[in-house]
Amino acid sequence: MAGVEAIAAIQLIDACIDIATTIINVGRAVKDAQGLPPKLRDLCEKLPTIEELLERARNNCKKGTVTEDASKNAVPILQQCEQALGELRDIFRKACPEEGDNRSKRIWKGTRVVFFGRGSQVQKLLVSVQDNLKLLEQMQVYVIGDKLDELQKVTEALACDDGGKYNHSGEGNIVANEGGSPTNYVVGGRNNRQVNNPGVYNEVPLST
Repeated sequence: MAGVEAIAAIQLIDACIDIATTIINVGRAVKDAQGLPPKLRDLCEKLPTIEELLERARNNCKKGTVTEDASKNAVPILQQCEQALGELRDIFRKACPEEGDNRSKRIWKGTRVVFFGRGSQVQKLLVSVQDNLKLLEQMQVYVIGDKLDELQKVTEALACDDGGKYNHSGEGNIVANEGGSPTNYVVGGRNNRQVNNPGVYNEVPLST
């Protein structure tokens, strides 16, 4: 039978699982959305690992295989995990279009800075969650084994991707001059853009 400290840990684990399930469901609903970058699709497919490890922790706590001291020490770690997962959930809800939303391509390109690049919000939160899960293993709450390997690879892939320097949604082309003397180009069609200064350029059409 679970002790007092284990019950407190289980309650936090349940809260983390609920949040993780929400994130996973959002990811499943939009993994085929138009404009969803492939690396985000990979991330959506690996997110269930978090839920599986949390369920393993809950089962061990319920079975009494986790000591009361370990359960007590796990509480602040689980609180950190819950906070990071909550922030991830909020980002996914805001950034992920509803199923069938025809603005999905614009939304995803407009939020790449949140998901891509080392130090992006999503990358930092994913690292925080995984670090917390590893700490739980150190406290002998469960054994991770290789369960986190694929999620870690996807997280690192997000960190190494700046999402592209020039993003433009809608009609027209982008002509980018990365250095040297500015040169004017003539391109047929409408709504073309020329960028003569290197840097990051993002443009999306305004909502109508």
